[in-house]
Amino acid sequence: MWVKDYMCGRVKTITPDKTLAEATEQMVADKTNSLIVVENEKPVGIVSSHLLILETVPEYLKDSPKAAAYDAEGVFEKYAEQAKDKKVADFMFKDIHVLTLDDTMIEAATHATEGAKRILPVVDEDGKLAGVITRTCIKNALHNAIFDDHIVDPQTGEHNCKCGRNHT
Repeated sequence: MWVKDYMCGRVKTITPDKTLAEATEQMVADKTNSLIVVENEKPVGIVSSHLLILETVPEYLKDSPKAAAYDAEGVFEKYAEQAKDKKVADFMFKDIHVLTLDDTMIEAATHATEGAKRILPVVDEDGKLAGVITRTCIKNALHNAIFDDHIVDPQTGEHNCKCGRNHT
């Protein structure tokens, strides 16, 4: 099983010079929780909704979330306002593993188990972003490895069933 057969080709991207506000706006508009950060079409990082949230939570609350119950109304808005102009380059996750089209799904699965990696960029032979492997991609590959009588189409998620049952 190959990465190129299971990757998602529709990738939401952003550049490192954009702001937290622009990343937030794009994520909401695109209905996604992550963006691949690219320079010259090559992946250099990832921005996730988790990172956006971390940038808006004050340092004094990060070690003691329960203390937030005692903060006044408007604290979230205050810190969101302070964070909105931060550049993506300053808070993006830079320690990414980049897959190639010819990597195997076991390699993708192995890297997806490291930390909280939910998305892995896939590059073509020129190092340019070609797609991503998500946990859903890996789940579909796992399904197909186990159930050869009703294969999930990696691109559409639809079942191609040989057993006659409806699996929708």
